[in-house]
Amino acid sequence: MTWGSVVPTATAARAVAVAREVAARLATPDSLPPATHRPTRLRDGASGAVGCALLLGQFTGHDWESAAHRCLGAAVGDIAQAGFGFPGLFDGLAGVAFATATLSRDGARYRHLLADVDRLVIRNAIARADAVTHAPRGLPFEAFDIISGLAGIGAYLLRRREIAEAKQALRAVLTALVAVCRWDAGVPNWYTPPSRIAPGTPMAESFPGGVLNCGLAHGVPGPLALLALAELDGVSVAGQRASITTVAHWLAAQRVDDEYGPNWPKGVALPRGTAVGAPAARNAWCYGGPGVARALWLAGKAIADAELRALAVDAMAAAWLRLASVPDPDTSPGLCHGIAGLLQITARFTQDTGDARFARATVALTDLLLDLYDPGYPFGFRFCGEDPQDRPGLLDGAAGPALALLAAGTDVPPAWDRMLLLA
Repeated sequence: MTWGSVVPTATAARAVAVAREVAARLATPDSLPPATHRPTRLRDGASGAVGCALLLGQFTGHDWESAAHRCLGAAVGDIAQAGFGFPGLFDGLAGVAFATATLSRDGARYRHLLADVDRLVIRNAIARADAVTHAPRGLPFEAFDIISGLAGIGAYLLRRREIAEAKQALRAVLTALVAVCRWDAGVPNWYTPPSRIAPGTPMAESFPGGVLNCGLAHGVPGPLALLALAELDGVSVAGQRASITTVAHWLAAQRVDDEYGPNWPKGVALPRGTAVGAPAARNAWCYGGPGVARALWLAGKAIADAELRALAVDAMAAAWLRLASVPDPDTSPGLCHGIAGLLQITARFTQDTGDARFARATVALTDLLLDLYDPGYPFGFRFCGEDPQDRPGLLDGAAGPALALLAAGTDVPPAWDRMLLLA
């Protein structure tokens, strides 16, 4: 994989300096809350240990490696405290495994730990995949999404596919997601009924009859991205290409255009027309055009569909115009629904297409993210909302923007964004 920074030299130097400063703050022992204060069910940005380990692992030297080791130990401790009951990429074991593999330097270190977490991930993935394969309808989002479900677990297994057992587990996951992507009696299997949506949440209130989730983080674009990436990496199961085609064209048909171009809703209601005050789509990785565009781009590459790739390019161009024209006063710097996520996706499109519009947007988004850095905050970036918080983690914490700045400011391929299923 080739990668090259497109931002001006001075901007690149500042981006790397800010990333290093954030990493230095996260390297201190008190950057993570005590284990007794961390939640039992992990959500990256709550404990933050996985994100910190991934960021610190980008730097070389004894002090950095010691700090990364400490963060990895905290991540292992968190998941052990939770009883290894959460297998997901952003709330459990697969995320710890991803950080371990990253810090292992291609298996040269942490061999025993990596073997142990691989064994647990593989065993859990096969069991969950088999369950979904045999009952792929009416599932909650977390059964198949990136955050907690099979798409995220598959992202890790795809990284480890050179191991025979991991490849076998990956094939089981892909088979399960193919089943999720089928239609039965005119309704897609990825439909989530109201009984499987967490009560009291905005999604439950907006879609009282159930929903076909259109967000990359929690909806069918996540499985689509994994199926496409596996296809591109030469791992395919029966029905995989047909599923990529089916889901990609279904998503293309759900586009909702505004004055800037294509975008996507958070979800499609079933029965049609039953949505109640459905929340507007974000302009982010988790929901909205940027995340969907990336999934469609990967699908278009996997099945050689130029129209899908063209739609993805149009949607990303629209995403930048939307942000530039209607700035959000509460803009988050984070990967999940903030500037860092939009920057990382835009940078990927810049590398893939060579389109000058995306190169300019990458520069502008890097500048915007740098403007959100404040050395007065404990970790340099603060996360907006009714109760602004200082968080260390990957999706909703300072490690995410720092990693995006490193990707923008260096020529080092950002292998960490496999966690986001961007490449």
